Amino acid sequence: MFDQLQELLSPIAFTIPIGENGFPIYWYGIIIAVGIGLGAWWSSREIERRGYSSDDLFNALLIAVLSGYLFARIGYVTQDIVLNGATYDSFIDMINIRAGGVNIIWGFIGASIVTTWFVRSRKIPFWHYADMVAPTVFLAQGIGRWGNFINQELYGPPTNSPTWGLLIDAHNRIGAYINLTAYPVETTRFHPTFFYESIALLLGFVIVVVLTNMYRDNLRPGTLFGFFMLWWGGNRAWIELFRPDQPTLGNSPITLSMVMAIGIALAGVYVLLLVYDMIPQSERMRRQELRQKRTPKPKRQRNS
Repeated sequence: MFDQLQELLSPIAFTIPIGENGFPIYWYGIIIAVGIGLGAWWSSREIERRGYSSDDLFNALLIAVLSGYLFARIGYVTQDIVLNGATYDSFIDMINIRAGGVNIIWGFIGASIVTTWFVRSRKIPFWHYADMVAPTVFLAQGIGRWGNFINQELYGPPTNSPTWGLLIDAHNRIGAYINLTAYPVETTRFHPTFFYESIALLLGFVIVVVLTNMYRDNLRPGTLFGFFMLWWGGNRAWIELFRPDQPTLGNSPITLSMVMAIGIALAGVYVLLLVYDMIPQSERMRRQELRQKRTPKPKRQRNS
């Protein structure tokens, strides 16, 4: 199914003639940029329909992308050092995204913290702009996963399917699969994990579009963001079962990323319950809300 595409594409799209060996531009970066651009375009139209500024959205998106990739790299390096005992020669090597190795879950957490600070500091309506995370990330990552296909990464364990499985070159093998006697290059095929995640993410985008078009006036702000966290985290959790490149907790099939993904999904449930007032309030919060709603009595004026 994927063999002919693999033969047509190489990781490098083109090379800019700069320096001694040139500056290669990879398909992975191009595909990610296309996904982010399409997601931002859809989100900008939607935020303007809600009566808010697309300029604020683009500013927040820029901060989210930059901080997200930085935290994704830092998270990957930290996990690699702690769990695998890896070493890095310099700080530049640690933050060099082009060297490969990012963890999108750490990136999402980091981007959420930084972007929340930005939105709050600008006094932008938080939930309306948070809803725009859903279409942007669904499209950006759903399309971007095809960059993993070109790089021959993000594949799962071996499969017996001759049409569904991926052929992986020897220099792209990881773990036990570098044993070419047990796993011959010409005959061993692997689960297309990138494809599983891409389909799940693009389906999530379709659901967001349908919900928005059908129920725009009835959806409370924050609904799409809560759905995004639930859908994204839930799908990432089961896809982790097909990720042999992720360190597991002990001898179990559970990975750290799986635990974090489940946590994000549960946080999505909490957000949905919160925006639809389905979380019981404490007595203290109830009294505080009543005091805020209570109309103050007019002050008595003294006769002079």
